[in-house]
Amino acid sequence: MIDPLSMLEIFRSYGRESTYSKLNPVTKFFLFVVFIIIPLISPSIFIQIFSLLMQIPLIIMSHSTNRITRSLRASTFFIIILIILNYLTTFNIIFSISMVLRLIGMIIASAIFMTGTDPAEIGDLLSKLRIPFQISFSFVIALRFIPVLADDVMMIITSQASRGYEIEKGGFLERVKRMIPILIPMIIIAIRRGHQLAEALETKAFGVSDKRTSYMRYRVNLLDLLMVSYGLLILIAGLLIVTTHLEIFPLLQL
Repeated sequence: MIDPLSMLEIFRSYGRESTYSKLNPVTKFFLFVVFIIIPLISPSIFIQIFSLLMQIPLIIMSHSTNRITRSLRASTFFIIILIILNYLTTFNIIFSISMVLRLIGMIIASAIFMTGTDPAEIGDLLSKLRIPFQISFSFVIALRFIPVLADDVMMIITSQASRGYEIEKGGFLERVKRMIPILIPMIIIAIRRGHQLAEALETKAFGVSDKRTSYMRYRVNLLDLLMVSYGLLILIAGLLIVTTHLEIFPLLQL
């Protein structure tokens, strides 16, 4: 059974110690951007396979195999729909597979980044990019609240099921109507959490001063330089694949 809520697990921070998690946030963000850009360079199936293979070292470094597996399992329905729609519109099975591999590559890159990156590091990274603190803070809070809201939804569903309420009973419209007892408590809980967060920020004098300090000091070590070099090599190799292999295999050029 496919659980769509498990897709939100990609936003949950586990705080697991790994070689990847010890990298500088800028390095991790750079690698994330590289493996988001590479699949978008070309719809060629070669570049998509290349992108997937080159992420294997990062998967090993971040110990994110279980998280990637859960994310892909939760995305099975959307992957099947993507294959069908692309094939019906292009009648090209290779192109359809390529688009699915592109989606899988982006899911893996996101899972790796979120597994080894704490939301606080993301906030510090946004601050280094000169993004206003209010915007970066709101983004970090959203990242933290997404898995929390998912847990709240599961709690509500379990509570309703313990009372004999059957959510998956009936047709599509009937199931939509049966979601109302789930949505109303979820909205109420979200509003309560918002009020609690606002009160906590007020008690800590949030926004009183624009001068902020951080106790975290991020350093660039040898491993960071090696990983940045790895990302640059992957990006250059991807561009070479686009410019050379598509000419060698014109039947697979998309």
